[in-house]
Amino acid sequence: MTIGDPYTRDAAVFGRSVAVPLRCAPVAYEAGDPALERFRRNWLVSGIGEAGQARLAASRVLVVGAGGLGSPVLLYLTAAGVGTIGICDSDVVDTSNLQRQLLHGEADVGIPKPDSAVRHLSGLNSMVHFERFGHVTREWLDEHGHEWDLIVECTDSFDAKYLVADYCADSGVPLVWGTVVRMAYQVSVFWSAAPAPVPALTLRSLHPVQPPPGATPASPEVGVLGPVVGQAGTTMATEAIKVLVGFGEPLIGRVLMVDAATQRTDVLTFAPWE
Repeated sequence: MTIGDPYTRDAAVFGRSVAVPLRCAPVAYEAGDPALERFRRNWLVSGIGEAGQARLAASRVLVVGAGGLGSPVLLYLTAAGVGTIGICDSDVVDTSNLQRQLLHGEADVGIPKPDSAVRHLSGLNSMVHFERFGHVTREWLDEHGHEWDLIVECTDSFDAKYLVADYCADSGVPLVWGTVVRMAYQVSVFWSAAPAPVPALTLRSLHPVQPPPGATPASPEVGVLGPVVGQAGTTMATEAIKVLVGFGEPLIGRVLMVDAATQRTDVLTFAPWE
């Protein structure tokens, strides 16, 4: 039985919360369903409830990048009970990844990251359906991107970040975005097809021009601290869950900026809601 959910296929706005439309209708939990106990601490959170947990189970989320940011995103979306997760990454696990990419271990070195990720994530939650993909191109996104309710961009290159973000801008698929280097990170949420009064935004609303090579510091040259990557990825997973369920205040029109070296946190509003 599907839930009487008026915003399954159409976005709904609740104050400062927004629920993205889902391609699959949520199915109500029956009394005694073991999943209710498993996810009890999820749906007890104000604003989620059993209906919100059912929305997570019906959700399809594409995570682009299974490395530093992707590791906590994938772990927490899997643990939270997102029904279908796509994993895009063309890299193999390298020893240098293990300092921050906690989804992988020493035994995974040399293995494609989507394969390593699915092996570990399946042991965490066997109820989740995983789909594995390699290198993401604009052509692939044009063909398959519409199959997902939400995209979470977790790569470490500006080329990939702007490729995915520009696709989301053109297609209207909501995007959770983050970037991290050294001890600092930024996280935001963009949705070019957001319903009023939610501001319709893209990555280029915040950062209009892709930085040229060498214009900004990169982690291979200046480093990145593992726990800081974890903080950024965990925040991105939280934002994803908020817009899938439709509770809290997502970072749409705002960007979270954190300097972990001083633990200074700022939230910059660049496009206020009407």
